[in-house]
Amino acid sequence: MTSGMSRGAIYVVDDDASLRGELADALAARGFAVTAFADGRSLLEAAKTLAPGCIVLDLNMPGIDGMEVQRTLAQEGSPHKVVMLTGAGTISAAVAALQNGALDFLEKPFRLDSLDAVLDRALDRQRSEQADRARCAEAHARLDRLSEREHDVLCGLTLGLPNKIIAYRLGLSVRTVETYRANLMDKLAVGSLSEAVKLALAAEIEPRGAIVRTG
Repeated sequence: MTSGMSRGAIYVVDDDASLRGELADALAARGFAVTAFADGRSLLEAAKTLAPGCIVLDLNMPGIDGMEVQRTLAQEGSPHKVVMLTGAGTISAAVAALQNGALDFLEKPFRLDSLDAVLDRALDRQRSEQADRARCAEAHARLDRLSEREHDVLCGLTLGLPNKIIAYRLGLSVRTVETYRANLMDKLAVGSLSEAVKLALAAEIEPRGAIVRTG
């Protein structure tokens, strides 16, 4: 079940067919794009093909339970956020789910408005993290254009080192460092040192070798 202009992708996983259908219909009526799964295995088999979204996951299911589904998703680096649904007497397990990366949990029975609010937070977090990953990937792609020496000079600039210190640590002349600096900024298509440093920080580069020595 899906809706056109959706508020986001929601995947309902519950072995209770009645609850699963009612919840999927209710969320679809509220503008979410909803897909329902009868068990954890079917969700895991499809997870990599699904648009990033939020998984509403029943904790207690036969076969692969919610905790195992969550662990598997985490191991696979899934971009989906998880909201766990729990029954009576499973609060300790729900807390463990939070510790293992679930965004939130709700006890059954729950108010639909409460779930709606949790899903909005989960989707906002998912979109933010997806944007961060995209920025990081784009930054890495641009940094891959650099030679090893240009990369070292950029690391030095990211550490806040002046050209003469970079030159000393790399065993180069200041003029050569200036040339590398100009070349790397051209390859990165940036117009200022601050843009180059921001790009390096987005890519989370780690200075190495001679550039980090303290002597």
